[in-house]
Amino acid sequence: MKFKKYIMAASVLMMMLIAGCGGGASADGGETFTAAAAKNTDSKINVQILKLLVEDQTKHEVDIVEDLPASPQIFAGIEREEFDFASLFSGEVYNNYFDDIEYTTNPEETLKKAQSRFGEKYDIKWYDPIGYINNYSIAVKKDFAKENQIETLTDLGEFADELTLGTDNAWIERDNDGYSGFQDTYAYQFADARGMDVALMYEGIANGELDVVTAYTVDPQLKEYDLTVMEDDKHFFPPYEASLVAQNSVIEEYPEVDKITESIVGTIDTEKMTDLIYEVDIEKRSVEEVAKAFLKDEGMLD
Repeated sequence: MKFKKYIMAASVLMMMLIAGCGGGASADGGETFTAAAAKNTDSKINVQILKLLVEDQTKHEVDIVEDLPASPQIFAGIEREEFDFASLFSGEVYNNYFDDIEYTTNPEETLKKAQSRFGEKYDIKWYDPIGYINNYSIAVKKDFAKENQIETLTDLGEFADELTLGTDNAWIERDNDGYSGFQDTYAYQFADARGMDVALMYEGIANGELDVVTAYTVDPQLKEYDLTVMEDDKHFFPPYEASLVAQNSVIEEYPEVDKITESIVGTIDTEKMTDLIYEVDIEKRSVEEVAKAFLKDEGMLD
């Protein structure tokens, strides 16, 4: 019985240590902060960049908690003050956090809504965008686009009734920016629309079973399989601009960290982030290695 009690106590202590956030002293006598990221590689790169800069320019340290299932878990951790920093996206403001919010695909308006609404609800600073957008898009093979002089989603409509679309299952069922809304906006549908696992989707367009795929704008497979993203000329897809966020209480007490976080704003455009993700996901380099090389190339790290 005593042994069981010991095991239970040890387990509880371990869970507390894992869930704990900033507040401890760093090895150099500074503060230890915690930064959260979801499963997507770009979010991991963002918090790694923050960690490298903070630890290079201050005595503070940053512990990273990554592979969180989704944004709700990140917001829950922020609310419980388990996370001091996080990587998030402006379009999250439309994902059932607020009942009275007006939907728009305008990037500037979406950012303002995210900054004000999330800022007030969670007492956080939502920084201006890092510089890239990671939202849904539609892509075709580059040679097909070039041969038929297709650049926009409106252009693609001329060929849609001959094309098979591959997409993740969620897009077929999504409100606002899903397939039903897409048909309403662009006034066409594809000959066939197949929901499937993302990996199978890219395999399908590579081997010719699919003609069109939904993708995220920073997917490294766009580069790997030589795909072209169609311009969303009717602004159907909502913007998911990446930003770092921080607990107001933390950056008010440590303004030097606020300054470092501000320095990351506008540093990575969509093409560059795609390249960085490619290095991690396809070339199998570590997130830390890729983030460090980027900062050195930009002159932000010695």
